[in-house]
Amino acid sequence: MIAMRLNPLVAVFVVAAVLSACGGEPPAQDTLNVDTAQDSAAKAERMAKTKKIFYNIPSPMETAALLKKAGAQYNSKILNDVKNVDKYTAASQQALNLGVYGADLSYASVFNHTQESMFYTSCSRKLADRLGVINAFNDSTLELMQSSMNDRDALLDIISETYWNVDAYLKENGRDNISALMIAGGWVEGLYIATQVSASNDSPELRQRIAEQKLSLNDLIALIESYSVDDARLTGVKEDLKGLKVLFAEVASATGGSEVSEENGTTVIGGGGAPATLTDAQLVAIRDKAAAIRNTYIN
Repeated sequence: MIAMRLNPLVAVFVVAAVLSACGGEPPAQDTLNVDTAQDSAAKAERMAKTKKIFYNIPSPMETAALLKKAGAQYNSKILNDVKNVDKYTAASQQALNLGVYGADLSYASVFNHTQESMFYTSCSRKLADRLGVINAFNDSTLELMQSSMNDRDALLDIISETYWNVDAYLKENGRDNISALMIAGGWVEGLYIATQVSASNDSPELRQRIAEQKLSLNDLIALIESYSVDDARLTGVKEDLKGLKVLFAEVASATGGSEVSEENGTTVIGGGGAPATLTDAQLVAIRDKAAAIRNTYIN
């Protein structure tokens, strides 16, 4: 396990707080039901599940290295249109698409598309403001981030710590189901991007990373199932993920321990035994299912 293994949606929490928001007043929104009767054991269990998901998803830098190694070119057409941001009026939509835009922001950033990154940052900030997530940041964190914008390692350290601050903030306010939806949205979008890229730039390494998401998918489903609150959107997301789980059940898992290697200054994790494998048919099925789920979240 690398020291810094960031969820694709994580960067949005910090970077979004630095740039200006999209203009206009937020429209009326409905709210998510929240679980206000949580005991400490349930909270600890959810934190453990969240950490497993967080650390099992490749970092933006690792993903970029994989995509570039596969010869992939930046393709803005596969990302969620920033014009969609104003139609997300329900809290559940905002939470899911904050995750989606976070993954899109990372994709644009690692390919050094600054203008697109600013668009996604601006609209992510808008959703974060509506959800109250921006309140989790303090001035010293923002100042530190701004001073570290040109130091990627330092910036990743700040992003990692700030993610947990945001997660803790939501949990302390009885809103950790919103955190779960953001994670789900980012996970689905990350899988969607990877599978879309594989359609034109397939590689064994990229296939292996997609196959390995079988592990984080199980953790994500367990996280969603830990909520006793009656919330239609959480239930719907759980069913979506279970649909993917059926497809991933056919995927052979990696065996053996982990091997750690350096690739262009980036730590890359690989299985010490047989790697996870993904057949052509399995890849197509997962790609189609991920696209179908993702499109219901953004439309």
